Formats: sequence, structure tokens, C-alpha cells
Amino acid sequence: MRLSTLLPAAALAATTYAEEPAASSKPVKDPPTAGEVWRPKWDTVGLQPYTQHCLNRNTYTANIYKLSELYPDLKEFAPDLKIFYNKQLYAGSWDGVDVHGTKRELMRMDLNEMPYKVREWLKRETKQKHFSIQDNNVFFAPGAIYPILPLWVDEPDSNNLDCEDVFDDLEMYSSEPGDGKVVGKLTHSDKGKKEVEFTIEALLLKKKGKAPTRKEGSDEL
Repeated sequence: MRLSTLLPAAALAATTYAEEPAASSKPVKDPPTAGEVWRPKWDTVGLQPYTQHCLNRNTYTANIYKLSELYPDLKEFAPDLKIFYNKQLYAGSWDGVDVHGTKRELMRMDLNEMPYKVREWLKRETKQKHFSIQDNNVFFAPGAIYPILPLWVDEPDSNNLDCEDVFDDLEMYSSEPGDGKVVGKLTHSDKGKKEVEFTIEALLLKKKGKAPTRKEGSDEL
């Protein structure tokens, strides 16, 4: 992220994450953000061919800032944010879309308030470029949640063996419904000045009519 304590908010918005083309440049279509790639591409109709299992959800609270609000609120973090996000593509807003300019948002959470599985993922993925960790502060765009969405959800209390560690394996996760796939969604609501509450939901899908191999339960939406 190209941040500078000398830049006004308008200039900051134009230089945050990957550089945007100048007005005189030939228009170039933006590549899809990580949020756009991984946001859910299904609705309740799309889930009808499947039974739903292991449904669970978790709710979190975070601070949130538009880029026009980063100064003076986050000025102490600006130098490291600049280095971390240099020339990185913005991960997207709540629906995954890059709204550009000063409407782009950056969330801030205490590392200890993030779920254990996310913290462990951050330890393993040392080269990831969506979550900036400074001391116990973690900064990320809303769209950065989508690629690792199941890690934000606790394993449900269930006697269903299929639910054991069901949200730990990101290889099972998909933005589209499928047999044996984990899908999820993200919702949010404003809770006050620069504070947001967001809920992450995940579940396992099984094709209807498929003979079960283990004891299964169903938690329909």
C-alpha cells in the first residue's frame, strides 16, 4: 500500500494497493479481486440439489476505515502498511468488488480476537499479501475474508462424523455448490463510528440421493 504521511487523503486513495492507470492511459480492465473470485456464487435455489450439513456461523467485531479516514487514525501504522501492500491488488469490499478511491475500506482487528484457525494460517502463510500484522493489530480488506472463509467458522457441535474438522481443509471450500464441497457466506452491519459487526457462515453440501458412507445429520438453511 503506497502510504505516506505527507499525502492528503485524495492522493492516498489513488496510490493505495496496486497503482491505478493514469487518466491519459488506455483503459485496462481490472483483474478480478480475491474477493470477487471467492465470493459465493450461489443462492438458495442453487442449493436445492444438495442436503446441507454442519451448518455453523460465527460473529466478529472490527474497526473499519475508509481510505480517506486513515489519517490521523492510523498514521503510526502507515510506513509498514506502505511496505506490505506495495503494488498489491486490493482484495475487494464486502461483495468482493473494488470500489476504488477513497471508498476503499481497511479493517483492523486485534490478533488475539481472530479465530485460532486464522491465526495458525497466518503463521503458515508467511508470504500472503492480504493481511498485514503489526504487533497485535491485523489489517485487511473485507474481501480478504473470502479466500479463507471456512477458517473463520468453528466446527459445529454435532454427532455427525462428517463435521469433524470440516472447515479446516480449504481444499474442500468452493465458491460454487458441489457434492462434498464446503460453501459459505459473509454478512455485515455497521455498529457505530468506524466499527462493524460481521457474521461468517459455512456448511457442507451432499448431493441428494447419494448413499451415505458414514452417519450423517442435516442442518438445513
